[in-house]
Amino acid sequence: MRRLVFTLLCGLVVVPAALASTRAAGDGVLELKSVDGNVTIGTIAQPAKGALWGQMDNGRLTIVDPVVGDGAVFVSGWDTRVVKDDDPKTIVYTGHDLHYRVTGGKYKLAFVGYGIDLTAVGVGVAYLDGDDQVPDPGYYARDSGKWTPVPVFLVPRLSLPVSFGTPTPPDQTP
Repeated sequence: MRRLVFTLLCGLVVVPAALASTRAAGDGVLELKSVDGNVTIGTIAQPAKGALWGQMDNGRLTIVDPVVGDGAVFVSGWDTRVVKDDDPKTIVYTGHDLHYRVTGGKYKLAFVGYGIDLTAVGVGVAYLDGDDQVPDPGYYARDSGKWTPVPVFLVPRLSLPVSFGTPTPPDQTP
């Protein structure tokens, strides 16, 4: 019992410190809870930047790493993994109970599936479109705000842009 209490107390000290250390000036937080549908975080032209982690109950995850080596992407629980022949920076994972983690750098992630949960800390834009075939397509929140229902669009390729964080301007020193 003492060991359990000690472990929990250590967790209360270490976890907030670890989360605080991953945030930099201008960083925001985006959270998704039980989202069913399509979610894209970042674009090729404007990739998201920072850290991200989560899990998806069932579906497909496409990862584009525009700057190889500036961060790391880890995925577990996949049934299939396909590296695009024409673009080795793009990897597609499919399966049940996918777990993923992006540790720094720039990235673009595209989810099509059910039970998408994630937390992103950094700067970027997410595009959300809930599945019109389910009664509750899930929720999102920004910067510890209130949970908001994910919208459902009946027009293909239409989604709600949700930005998080504030991009810092490039250094203007000569």
